[in-house]
Amino acid sequence: SGPFDGVTGQGGDTGIVQAMIDAKHPFVPFGGETENGFRKFCAAHAADGLKCSSAGTGPAQVAVAIKTAISALEGNVVPQSVKLPLAIVEDPNFKAGQDYFPDQSDNFFVGNSFPTCGINFTAQEIMGQTKENK
Repeated sequence: SGPFDGVTGQGGDTGIVQAMIDAKHPFVPFGGETENGFRKFCAAHAADGLKCSSAGTGPAQVAVAIKTAISALEGNVVPQSVKLPLAIVEDPNFKAGQDYFPDQSDNFFVGNSFPTCGINFTAQEIMGQTKENK
């Protein structure tokens, strides 16, 4: 119920910020996931005190896991542990079209590119998927 001096979340961050707005709670520093809506809020309200750090590996980590599993099934030696780079951005460096996408869904997770693993999904590719072109 507050007051809060800072917030950290792991998913649902867009809703947490919206709840703070609805409750008229002053903005505080916030560490959250890579949700597009959260990053949109961070960019829009930085001047109002919403100072954010947004980091995560995004859903594309599943593609890395599948590629690793297939490689193991093909008889290749695979590492016991894979560390993916974080897609991280912090205030004041949120850039539209790079770190968040104003015209895309709030529910989209940004940061789905792992070039060293051969995984390079853009926001437009992911959000452009439909049942017809999957």
